[in-house]
Amino acid sequence: MTPKPSLPKRLPLNRVRAGTRWMRIHAQTRKALWFGPARGRPPIHRFDDPTGRFRVCYFGTTIEVCFAETFLRNPPVRILALDDLAGRSVAAVEVRRELRLMPIHGSSLARLGATAELASGNDYAASQLWSRALWEHGDQPDGILYRSRHDDSAFCVAVYHRARGGLAIVQDHSLAADHQRLARLLRRYGVGLTN
Repeated sequence: MTPKPSLPKRLPLNRVRAGTRWMRIHAQTRKALWFGPARGRPPIHRFDDPTGRFRVCYFGTTIEVCFAETFLRNPPVRILALDDLAGRSVAAVEVRRELRLMPIHGSSLARLGATAELASGNDYAASQLWSRALWEHGDQPDGILYRSRHDDSAFCVAVYHRARGGLAIVQDHSLAADHQRLARLLRRYGVGLTN
């Protein structure tokens, strides 16, 4: 079993200003601001709570990173089915109050006593323990900022349920209906499309 992380007394938190926008690709069967896992379900994502006491919603700072994190999780991906895209929506989410995020990149790694593997490794059990320790910390961060594992040119954000009131959906539309954007994303990642 992975030992519980030993965190510093004060966390080196980043402040995110009101008005900042993030993106999220989500199943049309779920709300855009969906915090998981569902009650009674085991944790499956990187920063989910291993004991189920809190929920997490994941975002990307760009549409590109959202696409990579959603569809390119099991490389190599060369072709996507149109049906997979048709069941997804793209939401733009606006930060409505200042949020404080724990950066899991750059110099913050050394200050935490961690490595980038926390955000990019295969050991989700360890990442989940870190998330739990951060959630319990007295500084009460609103979430975690980390580099995408599938497109490290951009950042992802894992927001804890306690910060849900600081977020608002400002747009939500079908991914497949936006033909130009979809074509650009497919070209960027060298992915084809099939029926």
